[in-house]
Amino acid sequence: MNQTVEQFLKHLRASQPLNRIVTAATRNLLNSCGFKSELIVKHLHRLGSVQCNLPNGHVLLLESDGNDWIPNQLFWKGWAGYEPETLPLFFRLASTARVTLDIGAYIGLFALLAGYANSEGHVYAFEPLLNLYARVKRHVDLNSLRNVHCLNIALADFNGTTEIFHQPGNTCTASLSLEFMQWQPGWRSSVVTVATADQFVQEEKLMHVDLVKIDTESTEPQVLTGMLSTLERDHPNIICEVLPTFGVEKALIDILRPHGYYFYQLTDKGLIWRDSIEGSLEFKNYLFSTISPERISQIWR
Repeated sequence: MNQTVEQFLKHLRASQPLNRIVTAATRNLLNSCGFKSELIVKHLHRLGSVQCNLPNGHVLLLESDGNDWIPNQLFWKGWAGYEPETLPLFFRLASTARVTLDIGAYIGLFALLAGYANSEGHVYAFEPLLNLYARVKRHVDLNSLRNVHCLNIALADFNGTTEIFHQPGNTCTASLSLEFMQWQPGWRSSVVTVATADQFVQEEKLMHVDLVKIDTESTEPQVLTGMLSTLERDHPNIICEVLPTFGVEKALIDILRPHGYYFYQLTDKGLIWRDSIEGSLEFKNYLFSTISPERISQIWR
């Protein structure tokens, strides 16, 4: 890209009301022409408010600081513009979920979608990093979702406190695993409260946990180990990130298979049943469900 143009686009990220005017006008122009531009999405970031129309008529509200990947994708591409193979399925599952757990909530997108999908359901968003927790709460308040509850804790396979490893100024990459974060330059650690999902479910007297989303940057097996009683009792559907190279696949299989779970990779071609679990950078998310491949093909075509 021409350096002058790139500098101009970067300047727009921090300029109001210029950013709001230019991004809105550009999006309207692209939509009217039926044209899509990944170059625009990548370099012309939205700053400020982002609104997305959801399938059930509600309007999702987010705020972007100009460097947010998720709100920017939603602004340019619509509500399912981020992880399009995952969000529509999650929204559909959440529409009938009595209790949803969003573990590793980040800025709260999945929790917000679950809250809007079913106003009668209860959603619990777990985010241990304090700055992200504040953003989740801000987004919940912005959307006036009284059925979404925010928790400033991490979930794992023990109760107490522990270190979380993250980069200063990087609000996206954080993990309870030092091994995961060692490849990130300049990481540091903070002490956070940690609990098991089973303890939380028991203390809150939650019945019928129907849906769980887990994105904890390679500690997903520990999260599931801490909710074995809930898995046995409720058999919730689980949307789970599975990254390659960190050895989580076998641990996930060993935890889930005894409870009758099937493994479905979420791809641009839909749900694909896998006899095993293999991490992927292209299609990172799986649905773990006790619904058989024969039945699931009839439910989600």
